Amino acid sequence: MRRIFLGLFLMALTTLMLELTLVRVFDVIWYSNMAYMVITLAMFCFGLSGVYSSIRPVKNESRIRLYLSLLAALLGVTALCILPALNLLPFDFNLLYQEPAKGMAYFLLMYFMLALPFFLIGLAFTIIFSKFAEQIQALYFWDLVGAAIGCIILVPLLPVIGPGGLLFLACTLGLWASALFSENRKWTLTALAAGAVVIAIPFLHDGYFEFRDHLDKRGVKSAKERGRVEWSYWDPVSKIDVIDQPSFNRKHVAYDGGTQSSFIFPFDGDYQKLRSRMPDDTPRHFGGQNVLISHYFKRDSGQKVLVIGSAAGQETKAALLYGAAHVDAVELVGFVVKVGKELYAQYNGNIFNDPRVNAVVGEGRSFLRSSSEKYDIIQIFSNHTSSSIAAGTGAMATTYLQTAEAYLEYFTHLQEDGLLHVNHHIYPKMITTAALAWKKLGRTDFRRHVLVFQAGGKIADTLPTLLIKMTPWTPEEVDSLRDFFHGVEVMVEDPINPEKSFLSDEFYSGNMPSALLKKMEYRAAASTDDRPYFNFLRKKIKKFSAEPGNFMTFSTAAILNKQLKRSYFPQDVIHLIITGTASILFTMIFIFVPLLFSKAGRTPWQGKASALMYFSCLGAGFIIFELVFIQIFMKLIGYPLHTYSTVVFAMLLAAGLGSYFSGRTGITPAARWKVPFIGILVTGLALLAVHQVVFELFLKAGEPVRIAVAIALIFPLGFFLGMPFPLGILAVEKKPSGAIAWAWAMNGLFTVIGGILSVLLSIFYGFRVTLLVALLIYCLAYYLFPRIGRSEAGQ
Repeated sequence: MRRIFLGLFLMALTTLMLELTLVRVFDVIWYSNMAYMVITLAMFCFGLSGVYSSIRPVKNESRIRLYLSLLAALLGVTALCILPALNLLPFDFNLLYQEPAKGMAYFLLMYFMLALPFFLIGLAFTIIFSKFAEQIQALYFWDLVGAAIGCIILVPLLPVIGPGGLLFLACTLGLWASALFSENRKWTLTALAAGAVVIAIPFLHDGYFEFRDHLDKRGVKSAKERGRVEWSYWDPVSKIDVIDQPSFNRKHVAYDGGTQSSFIFPFDGDYQKLRSRMPDDTPRHFGGQNVLISHYFKRDSGQKVLVIGSAAGQETKAALLYGAAHVDAVELVGFVVKVGKELYAQYNGNIFNDPRVNAVVGEGRSFLRSSSEKYDIIQIFSNHTSSSIAAGTGAMATTYLQTAEAYLEYFTHLQEDGLLHVNHHIYPKMITTAALAWKKLGRTDFRRHVLVFQAGGKIADTLPTLLIKMTPWTPEEVDSLRDFFHGVEVMVEDPINPEKSFLSDEFYSGNMPSALLKKMEYRAAASTDDRPYFNFLRKKIKKFSAEPGNFMTFSTAAILNKQLKRSYFPQDVIHLIITGTASILFTMIFIFVPLLFSKAGRTPWQGKASALMYFSCLGAGFIIFELVFIQIFMKLIGYPLHTYSTVVFAMLLAAGLGSYFSGRTGITPAARWKVPFIGILVTGLALLAVHQVVFELFLKAGEPVRIAVAIALIFPLGFFLGMPFPLGILAVEKKPSGAIAWAWAMNGLFTVIGGILSVLLSIFYGFRVTLLVALLIYCLAYYLFPRIGRSEAGQ
């Protein structure tokens, strides 16, 4: 049995590692929302294996080990085949509009290759749980512990061997699991040796086994084809490509295949000479004058500057150009800091090695919370995380730098006359969000403190300049900034003459009237840490035009229209529409196919409906807790990738230990079965009640301490969450053949549906309400369990 445990451990490890690897791959070759969609669709097949097993259970039990060995070996082979499959089938979404038949054929072939490994893993799990149901508490322990290791192994290995190399590792783990399951000594030795050879290949290979780009995002795919890439590195947060652009005389730093960009301009380090040539030299050194304006305003005042998202260094150079005494340059992606400080230090004028600059790898808000420094300028230039994993979610990107709580932290870290400089899209929503923070500070007259510039005419300016000054703007200051732009950008929010502004006073009140929010054709309500979906704008699927009376700016309309393909495909929410539709389809398959064709479905047995609903509740409830905790604990831990790894690892490890000790402490369907549900309710409510207080106590502690506190908060709830699933398997163990497989299928199905549900609930109602829904789901499971019908469960 020990070899079964270890084989299950390796397959569980492979499952999560493979899932996260593919999410990173699709972040790069597609976009993060589409990465979520395609992996979610593939994960439906994890549960679909249970449907198949319920119809065709293994009949020859003497060959169980052979079947498991074969499935594990096939897992290894199919996981490795994903690399050539994706490279041979470059799928561009435009094919669906231009050549629908060809585009759909490519998509289905790609989907089949992605889904097959998860189907094989699910099939192996179903066989193991059905055959060895009496040991489910120990089996579930090894399953969850393997998954816990799988979620963190990506972090150290991705930079070394890349996602292509991780597919080789998945192949190796499949072969080694096959060796453990096998009873044939010759195959065991062969599989072990073959696995060792396979895993050596990516470590010995010069460079990464790369995936071809499917989309030409910001010219990155074309640049690769022309051999313009000088550096390529898979940082755990974002893949970074440094591309030579000789026609522009600069280097393009591309994040995740071109999802975001920054640029390095050649500079000799002579700030005095450069300043004498401004503004004429602006295009040769900066992306635009909007990068410079706050530094120009505070010039030569010995200013202290914080740059959140320092990227390739334009903002840092701007600060030094205008006489900053100190610059804290915070960048989330470690390799980008290395690019600036080492690889291109001579090219960029050694801006990050200037003694006045402190270049830090970290997350902006976490850096602020751990500091008591007061700044003259805080600058954020279009900073958001493109990676699904770094953002903590795939379906709808969270933007924690654009919430009311974030603005509150910016304001409290500014000097009395300090200046917040933000370039980000949708300035009306930025203002409503900042206004809420201003109101929480107990301050008034916010309108007098806000300036907004954007490109004039019919230009869709997706990066308007928002300037918030802690003291009111004076006419002379406003005029000087207007002159600085030389008409390149125009003032659309005027603190001196508000009647000339685009927005009404309600936007500055910190309490937008619900009637006005309802009237507007996009979502302009303030974003908060509880609902940090700043980019979730769309209300309707239609073409928009600028409407001053309805506060629809030309740029906002242009953004929403650009996301709309052929007038009816909204690219910003299409992933939710497709996965929601797929959920309905798969739900019908998962329920009615076993009901009509399996022995467990056709045979009447007491508690059939209750059992299916019970396992559905467990799948949905667990994943909702997991995904919402990733968001909530972002505030405590700060660094997004570390938050993701900590939360998932802690929950899975705790749940695994809970499963193991439930067997040791006599929790069975016949005795003490209420304990897990009471534990979940008590620890869940306690966590909701105390987490904010605990966060405030440890926000300024070092990251290792914050991670330890997060684990301590999560662990008790996770421990009890690991008990209901094995309890349910024991309850249906004696039911007709295929019942366990069907239960597994419903659990897998609602794990996916629960992920979609968690996103929708948190968007519209917030994280706290979503967590309460998860607790209610477990209360429903508590109600259903004694109705499953196992006589010894006891009513």
